[in-house]
Amino acid sequence: MSLYVQETGTPGAPGIVFLHGVGASGWMWTRQIAALADFHCLNVDLPGHGKSNQETWVSLADTADQIAALIRARATNGRAHLVGLSLGAYIALVLLEHHTDVLDRVVISGVTAAPMPNRALLNPQLWLMSIWTRNRWLVKQQAKALRLSPDMQAAFTENLLAMSMQTYRRIAEEAVEFRVSPALGYVPVPTLITAGSRESKIITQAVGVISNLMPNAQGRLAPGGGHGWNVEAPDLFNAMVRAWLTGIPLPNTLLPVNSDGRPRR
Repeated sequence: MSLYVQETGTPGAPGIVFLHGVGASGWMWTRQIAALADFHCLNVDLPGHGKSNQETWVSLADTADQIAALIRARATNGRAHLVGLSLGAYIALVLLEHHTDVLDRVVISGVTAAPMPNRALLNPQLWLMSIWTRNRWLVKQQAKALRLSPDMQAAFTENLLAMSMQTYRRIAEEAVEFRVSPALGYVPVPTLITAGSRESKIITQAVGVISNLMPNAQGRLAPGGGHGWNVEAPDLFNAMVRAWLTGIPLPNTLLPVNSDGRPRR
């Protein structure tokens, strides 16, 4: 397996595979793997990111195939739970469609269910990104704005500066056109779809859409949370993951949603 994997936790225990967001790497799961050390944690750097930076990003489907192979090779009994955020959550949805044989329970956050309405602006956005991601000072300011710890700020900065614009473009072009497959309506894998309540409307709506499509899914919003709420509110995120993976009630703080993604009253 060519992808870099940080393997921690308890060998032989149920496995959790962590899939990070675009421009990041396994550093973003630091607080999760510490809190879930009684599981066998496989923290992956995706193609074109972190310590897998030299691995070419091809597509969501290609990466999902690589993650499925990783689970079969290294997870306990060839199966694992899956936790994915943003890019990692899109990969998780593709795994749910094509590789249910390797999945136990799944938690995803920060995805869309339909093509983005502003995708015509992709090229100008990519041009701005090409300037921003090559400027160390601007990247450092963004890391500070995210309220990351000093070590996470350093990892964020180095990862983003090292990522090629070709990788970012390929991911962005696929993400803006992404549409949830109707085949997920037949996937029985227990799946929790989440988002921070401060996310864009298209992302909070997807929480309702996907959770209503899948037969064994639930949708929740994290009150006051942004896109990277696993870092902003790690205690709540960790409690949620543990509850979902072990089958106990989810934290009451999380907000159930209607089919349109609005909090249920």
